[in-house]
Amino acid sequence: MSHSAVLFQNGSFHVFPNETREREALAAYRGRVLYVGDREDARNAFPAGTKVEVVDLGGKMAVPGFIDSHMHLMSLGVGLRNLSLNDVSSIARLKEVVAERAKTAAPDEWILGRGWDQDFFAEKRYPTRKDLDEAGGGRPVYLTRACGHLAVASSKALELANVTRDTVDPPGGVIDRDLYGDPTGVLRESAQGLVRSKIPEDGREALLDSTKEAMRYLLERGITSVHPNDGQAGFSGTMEIYREAREAGFPLRVYWDLPYEFLDELAETPLRTGDGDDYFRIGAVKIFADGSLGGRTAALEEPYSDDPTSSGILVVTEDELRDSVYKAHALGMQVAVHAIGDRAVRVALEAIGAARGKIPRERPRHRVVHAQILSPGLISDIKRNGVIADVQPKFLTTDMRWAQERVGLQRMRSSYAWRTMLKAGLHMAGGSDCPVEPADPLWGIYAAVTRKDMEGEPKTSFYPNERITVEEALRLFTLGGAYAEFAEHRKGTLEPGKLADFTVLSENLFRVPHDSIKDIQVEMTVVGGQVAYAR
Repeated sequence: MSHSAVLFQNGSFHVFPNETREREALAAYRGRVLYVGDREDARNAFPAGTKVEVVDLGGKMAVPGFIDSHMHLMSLGVGLRNLSLNDVSSIARLKEVVAERAKTAAPDEWILGRGWDQDFFAEKRYPTRKDLDEAGGGRPVYLTRACGHLAVASSKALELANVTRDTVDPPGGVIDRDLYGDPTGVLRESAQGLVRSKIPEDGREALLDSTKEAMRYLLERGITSVHPNDGQAGFSGTMEIYREAREAGFPLRVYWDLPYEFLDELAETPLRTGDGDDYFRIGAVKIFADGSLGGRTAALEEPYSDDPTSSGILVVTEDELRDSVYKAHALGMQVAVHAIGDRAVRVALEAIGAARGKIPRERPRHRVVHAQILSPGLISDIKRNGVIADVQPKFLTTDMRWAQERVGLQRMRSSYAWRTMLKAGLHMAGGSDCPVEPADPLWGIYAAVTRKDMEGEPKTSFYPNERITVEEALRLFTLGGAYAEFAEHRKGTLEPGKLADFTVLSENLFRVPHDSIKDIQVEMTVVGGQVAYAR
């Protein structure tokens, strides 16, 4: 640590997410909040003889450091190098982007990208292998949909993976086929693995570099702690990369939600949920129950309103899910189940309830990640099981274009239902699921407070009765995330004794019109009393 004592003055510090009383100074000592209040008292709080560095905040607002409770940090890093397709609004444009990259790519080099969404396309259809063949000049091309639950591959990519008309759909996945039975190039859920397993792995150095890039990107957005679900480098390799990035001067705090496949390796070590230090700790075990709503693979109790032939996909059987959840719970781990549809949420809660019934544990704080399509009964069940709802408000800005078509009016009423969930007393944490959505907590807060898209539509808000207050939204991305990682006594507010993690904003979050929250800039990010980013 360069300076273990720093006085941050001339600011407007909000100690708690929901507090409007402002304090002008914060004394940080050896990485923790020593005192927060007026300038004189803050200066006098340091032990006698301490050399104090002074940082002036120019009258700006400071809030507890943002915590992103669900994201994929290494995928973000890798994605920063690959094609970004988030703003592509037609298949014609998609082909242009691929063709542009093909100009500089070697003849056998894979062209990778992520972020397309067929609902955005002027053509209103999925891209096909033929589209990619034309654009990629016969190269292997593999483009993942924004949600990550669906991808499209070129003919060359399918050929390398030996996917033909005779290939059987793998369990938990679907290979889309044309009228003649040939693959269209679209691969759903586990079928993506057929091609993905053929993409050359990033070397360790490249992965370390892209992880640092991702950490820099997150610190610039005011994020001080993340709960990433990553495993690209294997069990010990992933932990190593996080340690090395930290030693290289990227002080982002990581609560690692590890893939279920790593559970046996973890069990061989003494590590369990919560073990580690303030920069890297073991988090939850991530288990998938279903897919995505946009790709119509979220598992619903009743068929999709816009496709009566389908109710989505449970990616594992109910028994398998129950066994996996029980095993993780029995090993003393927190569990985070990806469940978007109401059927997946029910099955996840039943699995968690069964595990807790067999081995009662004091507040294991298991989590349901996404918890999007709910019913009033499920909301009560989440509360009764002491489960944390890990929500991504920014999803709504994308999903509102088609969510009601997918699930119909009746189910929409209790979906993305954040006000109802808070009122029911649920513990909630806020995340981005980046790179599915951009990792900007201010955009997440904007979405939760306004329930409008990034263009400010609809003017009347989408299901306005489910809007939450700025204070509640800020809490999701601070104390909510801290509680979800058993760290509410260490972070999430700026009380003395807690980690000196805070984010300085260009405007006062509580005073700007709600529609302008998304335009607020991060001026400075402080982790452990050290400036980790300044604009």
